[in-house]
Amino acid sequence: MSASMVTERKKIIIPEYPFWKKSENLSISVLESAWGPLPITYQYLVGSPSSKMKFMSIGISSIYKKKEYHLLATVESIFNHCSPEELKKILLVIYLANNDSEINVEIAEEIKAAFNEHINEKRLLVIQSSTASYPPLWNSKEGHQDNREDIGYAAKQNVDYAYLVNFCANLSHYYLMLEDDIVCASNFVSIIQSYLHDAKEHWTTIAFSTLGSIGKLYHNADLIRLARFLLMFYHDMPVDHLLQLFHKSRAQEYINTFRPSLFQHVGRVSSFHNFETEITDPEFEEDLGDSGDFLSASCFTDIPIVLNYPPENVCPPGKGVFWGKEVEANSFFTIVFGNPIIVQKIRIYTGSAEYSKDILYDGQVEEGRLKVYSEAGQTCMIFREIGTFKDGRFELEDKQRSNDIECLRIQVKTSQKQWLRIRKINIWVKKD
Repeated sequence: MSASMVTERKKIIIPEYPFWKKSENLSISVLESAWGPLPITYQYLVGSPSSKMKFMSIGISSIYKKKEYHLLATVESIFNHCSPEELKKILLVIYLANNDSEINVEIAEEIKAAFNEHINEKRLLVIQSSTASYPPLWNSKEGHQDNREDIGYAAKQNVDYAYLVNFCANLSHYYLMLEDDIVCASNFVSIIQSYLHDAKEHWTTIAFSTLGSIGKLYHNADLIRLARFLLMFYHDMPVDHLLQLFHKSRAQEYINTFRPSLFQHVGRVSSFHNFETEITDPEFEEDLGDSGDFLSASCFTDIPIVLNYPPENVCPPGKGVFWGKEVEANSFFTIVFGNPIIVQKIRIYTGSAEYSKDILYDGQVEEGRLKVYSEAGQTCMIFREIGTFKDGRFELEDKQRSNDIECLRIQVKTSQKQWLRIRKINIWVKKD
């Protein structure tokens, strides 16, 4: 599914429900069942949990925002940035926290239609709980009459997170907290797993993003404590401050922070709904890990260049990006190698977190031989297709390849209105 499928929800009207109104059915106490999850009733809207404990569960609490709603794009980013092996290790739990259950049901149906494959594989759950069980979300004793709505929203967000964390206890070995308006770095699951393998010191929280509650990782054993902690102090301060106090209460003075960040915030509308803000993580990097072999190569294209983003920026193992416009059928981006190489692995990624629509929608990769010069620069006389792009990506790995090549060409098959941003061309070759 493309992020472009996320459309404005015109028929949904959010009721003006006073979040600070005291519930008449409060039944949850943090002292109940102190050694187990709180006795909260949940309803499965989509999916069912796996009988096997996963490596990591990912929790997202989501409230519909009329001005912008990134949830479907966020889910797409999570799954698209995982390899097939990584997908087997995760469970994504979405807690729909709207007061109107009809809104929750409608959003759940959209998720089901877009991600049915992941639901069938038991790696996606959508749940809700009755807000009748919530504690009062505005305390009249505080005397904050002027901003009581903001106080109520902040309190509700804490309770939402507490209910979500409580549900995720014992579903996996680790729990990752995300928000509903983020994008992910490629292979973030393997990066987290590798970091945990090498971690020697005691930890309660590891931050894989420098922003707020995004990208915070916890042990499964701490989730029951975390849920109660959020409920005990839900009215005292925002969730990101409570999370800082939580790891300090567990004898971790300073948070362990992984750099560069694996998750980026893309939303502009505040969780409080009444103002817009743009907060991004300056340490986010979308592509991490091995960037391929250093090759002698030149790059040529007939696609008009945008600003100062020429093809040499991304020519392997370039660290920049190429950006082109007026992308027509039969347009090309050609890599010409200084010496013949035997390719064993290729990764080409288009688009980016900020420009998710600027991908190659319909294209193929071709290997070439017999170098020649043309009006557009160097190229090869003979080309053979070796694969096609899918969702803006091309990946190939074949360690049995033995034929050498002199060119690699990205060929556009269908004209597109969107610009083309090539952010990564990584190539690994056979060594002598």
